[in-house]
Amino acid sequence: MSSSSEPEAAPQLDVAELEAAEEVERPSAERALGLAEGARIRGKWWVTPAWALPGGLWLGFYLIAPLVFVVLVSFWTYQVGANRGFITNWTLANYGTVLHSSTYWHQMLGSLYTSMISVAVCLVLGFPVAYFLALKVQKLQNQIALFIIALAPFWTSFLTRSVAWAYPLMGREGALNLFLLKLHIVSHPVSAFGFSTLSVRLAMIQLYILFMVTPLFFLLGQVDKFALEAARDLGGNWWQTFREVILPQTMPGIVIGSIFIFVLTMGEYGTVTVIGQGAVSSVGTYIQQQVLGIQYPQGAASAVLLVIALVLGVFVITRFSNLREEL
Repeated sequence: MSSSSEPEAAPQLDVAELEAAEEVERPSAERALGLAEGARIRGKWWVTPAWALPGGLWLGFYLIAPLVFVVLVSFWTYQVGANRGFITNWTLANYGTVLHSSTYWHQMLGSLYTSMISVAVCLVLGFPVAYFLALKVQKLQNQIALFIIALAPFWTSFLTRSVAWAYPLMGREGALNLFLLKLHIVSHPVSAFGFSTLSVRLAMIQLYILFMVTPLFFLLGQVDKFALEAARDLGGNWWQTFREVILPQTMPGIVIGSIFIFVLTMGEYGTVTVIGQGAVSSVGTYIQQQVLGIQYPQGAASAVLLVIALVLGVFVITRFSNLREEL
């Protein structure tokens, strides 16, 4: 027998066995990391609501609360007699009165027609301006400078611009009629350039065209230049390039601009009042007259129906483009 025994050799693990052991341990580690990450996120669940709270309170107080209050007032009742006033006897009579009012629907259709004209003309006039600024002006500094020049008139109040449009420019003795008379294009002042529907529509186009130019300008600036060159190399003319390359990429801008102009012009009453001078009316002035006449329930019902018409109009416009996927 030997006086000392030899040490036993350490067992040798096969490479395949080591890899199998790692595969067993890896999901455990990943699960542990996932649990730790989930615990960390759950521990800070309040961060996102805290960031959203100020904006939510602002929208709730200045947007949602007034809309809810208008809807509630539209169901009120006006009580006559010694204790006359508005009481909360809920009724649908206000909506019945508005729905059976031919004047209201006449003003609604007239405002809708004016809004459609404003959207179409702003698109026709605004697209070339945005196209020139985004694709024809090469230097970014020049693009920004020209865009600021186009933006400058909109730094003032729209009522100020409405007054400036109405009195020096429009009217029988306005600058536009004087210009036509000096050029002997007309022999007497054109009455349509006075306090008329045409003047109101021209003013709305000038006042709101920037809402079409701005989104188109930014989207045209993102058009892929290589796609334009490829279309030209493949023999496409200007119209084919515009239809197949430019128009699909700018359709979200057209939709956004159309929504802005449609919503703003549909309920417009300030420009109509200033430029129309009582000779022109709209659904906005109709609601204003009811409020001034202390017919709050009927005015609120008229406003609710106008909001419903705006929502339907926006829904129809958004069908032309999927903004969530294309922006």
